Formats: sequence, structure tokens, C-alpha cells
Amino acid sequence: MSIKIRQQEATPLQIYPKRAKLLLLLNFLKEETDEQNPKSAAQIIEYLKEHGVEVERKSVYSDIKLLRELDYDIVKVSGGGEVAYFLADGVFEIAEAEIFASAVSAAKFVTQEKSTELLSKLSSLFSRAQARSFHERLELARTKKTKNKEVYYNIDKIVTATNEAKRISFQYFEYLPDKTQRMRKGGEKYHATPYVLMWFEDALYMVCNIDKYDNLSHFRVDRMTNIEVLDKTARHIDEVSEYKNYLDFNEYHSSVFNMFGGERKNVRIRFHESLATAVFDRFGLEVMVNDIKEGWFTVSAKVRVSPGFISWLTLFGDKAVVLSPSSLIKEIKTMISALTIVYTD
Repeated sequence: MSIKIRQQEATPLQIYPKRAKLLLLLNFLKEETDEQNPKSAAQIIEYLKEHGVEVERKSVYSDIKLLRELDYDIVKVSGGGEVAYFLADGVFEIAEAEIFASAVSAAKFVTQEKSTELLSKLSSLFSRAQARSFHERLELARTKKTKNKEVYYNIDKIVTATNEAKRISFQYFEYLPDKTQRMRKGGEKYHATPYVLMWFEDALYMVCNIDKYDNLSHFRVDRMTNIEVLDKTARHIDEVSEYKNYLDFNEYHSSVFNMFGGERKNVRIRFHESLATAVFDRFGLEVMVNDIKEGWFTVSAKVRVSPGFISWLTLFGDKAVVLSPSSLIKEIKTMISALTIVYTD
């Protein structure tokens, strides 16, 4: 329980009855103390006095002992000849909160307003000094945030449908060169079974099955609009994919390039050793590697062959050579021929 005591600077401090002493003490420890900012008994007494509660040092010690007996993790430290206290009890460790705050600040699919709101909620779990750093991080972030305020509600509806094994309907838009939006399929609604939300390269995607197809598709959540949860049972993932009972997130993520759909194929690619880090970042360390010699190595993997995958390969020029299948080699040759025509005077 936390009661809000401090008002804005220009507002007089609120005065509380003596029976609020324990709650005031707990509130002070939550808001003003952490490992780097312990407070002495004298500072606690001064705070209580400011709010109309006169106490002796002995009473402070008794109250701290009581809070400890109630399982509040109040740590006693000493330095410079003075004893001080801080509250270590919290939902998150500070390192966990740092990860959360960094993710919220960087996420492009979360609006600036929602990012501020989320960090404010996170901040309420920490002392003022620690909370200040979360807001400073948001101010320093230069991420281009989405303007689509529906994203938060989209996520809520997708998660609700997934948990209740229901289908959804939605519209999907794209941008035109003049930055206006145009609905795909002339505004006709998609009907789909959502399976999971996937964060991929600064965007949040819904992995789903579109009713009239027997495969998996992806849609950016920040480009979805007018989502409705339907009273229609979801299709089981067994019906529309090679996965049984659940979607193997890691395998699916590593097999999809730039979130383009595509036919799943076995590929063999010869890479120069200088690309090892990039290859393992993309495929994972579990990928099959053989024929390591003379500064080259061969990778065998199942991927969804798509424009995204082909574009990724061509980034490496002559340091990545497709060995199979022949259909992929043909696609790459076709793309190179088209580029040659474009750039020929």
C-alpha cells in the first residue's frame, strides 16, 4: 500500500493524524530510499514532523522493527558514525527495471504518450532518485515512435483472442508516398486466428492464420486497425503449419527473414569466415555447420525463402554463395539481372 504524501512544490504539505505514523514511515522509505540513498533516523523524524506527527527516535526504531516483522526488507547500514535505512523490497530488481525501461524507450510501436505512462508506473515502484533515471532515459531516446494510438488496444484484443482461442477481424493499412494511409484490400476486413506476438527488428508483429489459407502470416500491429474479437473458435495451429500444439518461437523466428512470408525450404549456403557472427546472429548457434576450411564454412538450415531472405543474402556480395536449392539460385540470378538492367546506362 502506498499513499501519496508529497504535493507539488507550491502546495503546502498535508498534515496527518498520529495514527498514520506507520504508513507515513513506509511511504517515506518507498519514495525516498534505495541502496544509494539510505536515510537516517533523524531524517525520518524530520519527515514525520513535517506531516504533523511528532515521534522520538526510540519510536522510529520500534516501527522499523515492526515493518521488518511484516516482511518488509528494510536494510540497516552504517557509515560516518550514523545509522541509516533503506527499503530493498520491490517487484523488480533495479537491473530488471533498467531492461524494462530501455525496451519501452526504444520500442517504436509504443507511442510517446504510452511510453511515458508505462515508465511512470514503473517509477512508482522505486525511490525518487531511481525513478528519475527512467524518465531521463525516455527524454534522451531518439526512437521514431508510432503515431497509432490504437496499438495498446490492439495488443489487448489480440492477447484476449489468443487466450480465449477466438478469431479476430481487422483492417490493415499501408502508407502512400504522400504519407497518407491506404487500407489494404480496399478496406475489406481480414479474418484471422492469432497465435503469438513477435517483436522483430523494432516492430511488433502478430503471427496468425488468415481464414482462407492454410499457412501462417504476419501483420505489423501498429498498422492494424478496427480489431474485433469474434465469437468464432480459433483454428488449431496443427491445421495450418508444421508445428504441433504450439508455435516454436525460436525456430520460427530464425527461419523468417524481415517478416516476409515464404515457402519453407532446406538451403545450403557457403559463407566466408568473416561473416560467422552475422550468420549465427541470424540462424542461432544451433544451426548445422560443416565443411570448415580455407576461410569458408557451409550452413544447412530450413528457412522461408522470401524477398527479405534474398535481400539479406545479397548484402554480403561474393562472401555468401548459395549451393542449393537450384530454385533459390535461379531467384537470386533473376534479381541480379534486373538490377543490372536498372543500373546500365
